[in-house]
Amino acid sequence: MLGLFLRPDAAALIANMNLPDEITRHCAEVLFKGYTIFRGAVPSSECARVVETFRELETLNPDIFRENRDWSGHYPRIVNLHMVLPQLLTLFVRNERHLMVSDVLFGSRTSLYTSLFYETGSEQSIHRDSPMFATRPEYLYFGNTIYLEDADDENGCLEVIERGHLIPELDREEMARQHYGSLGRVKPIDVGLWDKYQNRLAEVCDERGLVKKKIHVSAGDSLIWHPQLPHGGSPIRDRKRTRFSLVVHSVPEGVPVYHQDAFFRPNQAYQEVPQWNYLTFEGRKIADHRGGVSFGHVRDYPTSSFHSVPS
Repeated sequence: MLGLFLRPDAAALIANMNLPDEITRHCAEVLFKGYTIFRGAVPSSECARVVETFRELETLNPDIFRENRDWSGHYPRIVNLHMVLPQLLTLFVRNERHLMVSDVLFGSRTSLYTSLFYETGSEQSIHRDSPMFATRPEYLYFGNTIYLEDADDENGCLEVIERGHLIPELDREEMARQHYGSLGRVKPIDVGLWDKYQNRLAEVCDERGLVKKKIHVSAGDSLIWHPQLPHGGSPIRDRKRTRFSLVVHSVPEGVPVYHQDAFFRPNQAYQEVPQWNYLTFEGRKIADHRGGVSFGHVRDYPTSSFHSVPS
């Protein structure tokens, strides 16, 4: 399976489809810029309601949330919170324009793999996601953000290197050999190898004269980015401000996701079926991660340990 957006004739194929002009435009932006923004995808009133619902969940589960605040009083990113707060799922599955573009670009129906819920900006350095979301076949992945609050220079916004997704893939096998001495020793998660890849990517962007661009958004805007787009989060100037948002990692239905061991060994055979079951939510497939919700990838809490918000 080759995602439609990865084909060299993708732009022509999409232009010849019987699609609304707006959908064609968003598809073209992902192809040529590496991302696209859907302004006003979710009503601001709905965004505020979801934040209120999160606060209710927080109140109902004081022991879990109390022990996970960081030094600034905020939470680190919360992994797979959608498994205990279904209101987060509705943000994604009811975002019709967003999902239509994703389905067209994948050439297949989009499913939700994992999510990250942010109370504040990420402040991540510029990086590509693909080493962490190594699908088989490769690059069948999108990053998606739904903003529940405005994001700007003060509370930390998205930074992208526009058209950086067009930079050819680096020599990742050689990079792994230099790091390990053998491709057979590559680990699924290795911060040192991750840093080597991302640092080299930054050097190539500099060599090509590509620069970071800040993306300011309003509550209710949503965004899709290409798996190879270099992106990160700008520094937070005002630590008192929140910047609630939901990041969804999506893949076509039935596509498995591996990590750095697969990414840095592209010629190694991996099963092309997912190692998880699916749940269905309003007609969309959701990877079943009932094993746990975690704060900053540190500690897992079984979904059964949460008191749910009354619907």
